[in-house]
Amino acid sequence: MSHYFKKSFGFTLIELLISISILAVILTVIILNQSSYTDNAALTNLADEISSTISQTQVYGIAVREVSTGSSTFNASYGLTFSLLSSGSNIAYLYFADLDGNGIYTGSWSCDTSECLRKIDISRGNFIDKICIVKTSGADQCNLAARAVISFARPNIEAQIKLFNNGGQLLNEPNLKGVRIELKSPRDLIRSVT
Repeated sequence: MSHYFKKSFGFTLIELLISISILAVILTVIILNQSSYTDNAALTNLADEISSTISQTQVYGIAVREVSTGSSTFNASYGLTFSLLSSGSNIAYLYFADLDGNGIYTGSWSCDTSECLRKIDISRGNFIDKICIVKTSGADQCNLAARAVISFARPNIEAQIKLFNNGGQLLNEPNLKGVRIELKSPRDLIRSVT
C-alpha cells in the first residue's frame, strides 16, 4: 500500500486576494448601512426630543411654576416657536415663557430676552423642512405657514397654536386642528412631529 502526500504550503496568492476582496465587500456594505442607520437614528431622536419638549412645555404651562428663581412670576404660559422666516432659523427652535400674555414669543431669535428660556440647536445637518397646517377636514397644507408658535396656558390643557405666513403676518386658518413640524436629514430622510 502506498500513500501519496501532497505538501501544503498555505494559501496561494489567488486565494488570499479573493479572501481580501470578499472581506472588503462585506466591510463596505456594513459601513454604508451604519452611516444610514446613524442618520436615521439621529433624525428619529430629534423628533422624539421635540415631542418631549412639547410635553414638558405643556406640563409647565398648566402647572404653577416660577419662571426663574426669585422672579415671583407664576402666571406665565410656556411655549415653543419654530421658524422658517429669515428672522428665525430652520436649524433651531426656542423654548419660551410668555411673560406679556400675548401667546407669542416676541423676542429675537438670538434668545437674548427674558422670555427666551432656551434655544435648542438642531445638530447633525438635520433641519426643519416644512411647517404644515393640520385641518379638521381636508388635506394638510404645507405651503402657507413659515412660523409656528405652540403655547400652553393654565387652566387650558390644549395647545394654543398661532401660525404666521412668509411675510410674518398672523394666519387666521379656519378648521385648524394642529400643526405638523416636518424634519429632514441631509440624506433626505423625513420625520414629523404633529
